[in-house]
Amino acid sequence: MSLNQFFSLLAILSIVHNSISQHINLSTFSDEKFPNKVVHNIESIPLKIENIFPEHGLTDPHYMIVDDRLYLGMGHDRSWDIESNWTMDRWEIWSTDDLKTWVKETTIHPNDTYFGPEFNCWAGDFAQKNGKYYWYFSNKFFDTGVMVANKPSGPYKDALGKPLLPNGLTPTKSYDPEIFEENGVHTIIFGAGNYYVATLGDDMISLADKPEPLIVKNSDGSTRFTDDKPTLFKRNEHYYLVWGAHYAMSKELRGPYEYKGAFYSGGHGSIFNWKGQWYVVHEHHDISMFYRGIMLKPMLFNSDGTVNLKSDFIFPIGGGRKWNFDNTRMGWRSPSDTNVEWDKAGTIKGKIKNSKPIIESANWATTNTNNRTLEIRLKNNTAASKLKLSFALLKSDIKRFWSYPDINWLEETSKNIEIKPNSSEFLKYTLPLKTVRNMPEVLKRLRIEFLDVDSGDWEIDYLRIQ
Repeated sequence: MSLNQFFSLLAILSIVHNSISQHINLSTFSDEKFPNKVVHNIESIPLKIENIFPEHGLTDPHYMIVDDRLYLGMGHDRSWDIESNWTMDRWEIWSTDDLKTWVKETTIHPNDTYFGPEFNCWAGDFAQKNGKYYWYFSNKFFDTGVMVANKPSGPYKDALGKPLLPNGLTPTKSYDPEIFEENGVHTIIFGAGNYYVATLGDDMISLADKPEPLIVKNSDGSTRFTDDKPTLFKRNEHYYLVWGAHYAMSKELRGPYEYKGAFYSGGHGSIFNWKGQWYVVHEHHDISMFYRGIMLKPMLFNSDGTVNLKSDFIFPIGGGRKWNFDNTRMGWRSPSDTNVEWDKAGTIKGKIKNSKPIIESANWATTNTNNRTLEIRLKNNTAASKLKLSFALLKSDIKRFWSYPDINWLEETSKNIEIKPNSSEFLKYTLPLKTVRNMPEVLKRLRIEFLDVDSGDWEIDYLRIQ
């Protein structure tokens, strides 16, 4: 699919969403019950954190460092139960002085910006100058605005009341800003597919020059197509341009850049030096495709300055998928004849209401099933002696794996496993996925059905594909 087709699809989805959101009061969507302080008890140096804010839906992390304190500005995914588009209802700013203990500083709502009550809080970036702090933010994939504050923790106010980078400014899209500062000069990079670069004015809320292309070249000299959300940092004499899991290098800020290959695995993110150690923070799919999380990885470099990927890891570490229910029900719901409730003991549970009790996961990220085993620890206080496990596959003919929420479960592969009925204790059941006929290589969603039962209750301690 071409980038133009991709944006056309998103535009259609946006029109549908906008027609609905005009009738939505943002206050009806209260924040999840999530602590304002997160502590990771990690002793290793350098630090590695698989999930900084587990089950909270934060993404697109970008940093600034003020007085030896690190601030991350991140977008928030409105719900894990969204299947057709990225719907982001606010930005949050968190801070830390040791990378282990994180404190929530403030929330920026869309109503604080010129675009108003729309769930358009896509990626942004920080800058600071002359005692002022700036947050450059995306209005979805339409344009880019800027906010200003007297403290890094806010409150932030819209500085212009209109876009800094309006739609149509360049041939690329005017969103996903990255700010790079060197010798007091601030440069803004933005776009998708092909990036553009401009110098910010002394006032930090205007452009000092006309945006120009930021060229990336392949080793054969041909121009390379990139993606959205550029990230830029400098180490020694090299500038590094990162997008997704790719990067390029140059000895000149404005390029051209030479494509170098794979970067650390993950989504949008930011790179910073913390007390002599380089780190990357970037997104992963925590609860679902549209309810993401943030991981922290130490970065290594080779002697020639290229990126060394030895310290890279994927989420979750070791691959597969893990639902432990320590904090939430982790995206599990019921489409039929039972309920799904989270218990603070770290389980999900429900009472069966009728003859077709079903629970299923959200549309979570693409999990490989090769040589893996599904494991479930279940308390089955019902008469059911079998579970039907159904696996929705990632269709190979549809590259946009986020764009088809409808699943015809009658067409998906499944297998029954025997379970102990009328049990008052947790028992572990396993299913080697290689024994499932037509098992998809990449899994989209998992469904569990209690067979031949119409009453009783159940409780799940964990589910794992590993």
